Amino acid sequence: MSNDWRMQYGYPGLARLPGTLPWKLAPRLGRDRREARRSTEHFLLMRFEQMFPESTPEQRVQWARAHMDMLALEMIDGTALPRLGGANGPSIELEGWDHVQRLVDRKKGFIIVLTHFDRLMTSLVAFARKGLKMNALTMPVLDNPDLDPVHRRFLTRKVNNLVGVMQGQYRSTSESLRPVHEGLAAGEVWIILADVWQPTFGRLRKHPFLGGEISLPTGIERLAKSTGVSLVHAISYTQGVDRLTVDVDPLPEDPKAAVDAVIKRLERDVRERPWAWWQWGVLDNMWRRTNGEERL
Repeated sequence: MSNDWRMQYGYPGLARLPGTLPWKLAPRLGRDRREARRSTEHFLLMRFEQMFPESTPEQRVQWARAHMDMLALEMIDGTALPRLGGANGPSIELEGWDHVQRLVDRKKGFIIVLTHFDRLMTSLVAFARKGLKMNALTMPVLDNPDLDPVHRRFLTRKVNNLVGVMQGQYRSTSESLRPVHEGLAAGEVWIILADVWQPTFGRLRKHPFLGGEISLPTGIERLAKSTGVSLVHAISYTQGVDRLTVDVDPLPEDPKAAVDAVIKRLERDVRERPWAWWQWGVLDNMWRRTNGEERL
């Protein structure tokens, strides 16, 4: 992300506008400078052609543009997060809340598994509006020494908005995980992303994915097994700049089978909406063809 006026003035300024106007204008503002946007679009067109050779050039252009719009919408989501699902922001339709409520009624901790698909923070807002308090375990973000001051301030504001909505902890995998274990044992709810990648990951497991295999960390299933908690899956879909839906899926009690179900659902969603997956840029690190061909 470029260090420009968008983070410092553009999106904070948009967030002051009334109603859903910030979300309607965000794609016009864009996330990046023009040259960076062109580079990203070129990469996406290449990636989509490699992964979906049956697609048409027109489809790939449409997907690339939709992906860039999603990045811009996520920027305004993070800036004006408390307005999502309210009278002064985009609407959120929540399907499957009963699966979450069933776990809440047990009065035990549980894990909500998300993936890097579409405007994923929407799920947290939808749950918070139902009165659910949550905690998030994420990859290191703010402790990146390469962040410039403008970028760091923008991300700090985004994290603070997220914490305010969740009313819980925001912890990085670079910190001690003891509070996560203790919190789950004490009945807390934790949000964790399944489709993550980092060079230092040690324990990985392969999943069938897009005609190949994707290697993902086993942390979620190990954490669920050691604490004895259940898992549930949530995924967001953009239906328009001012309308979103959140679907909640129940998951098997076996943690390994539960994560398998999440990745299977992710594969289905990525095939249907290639533009909505965030991880195309790190696919080379995570994915291999299963027919002996070299990775992309």
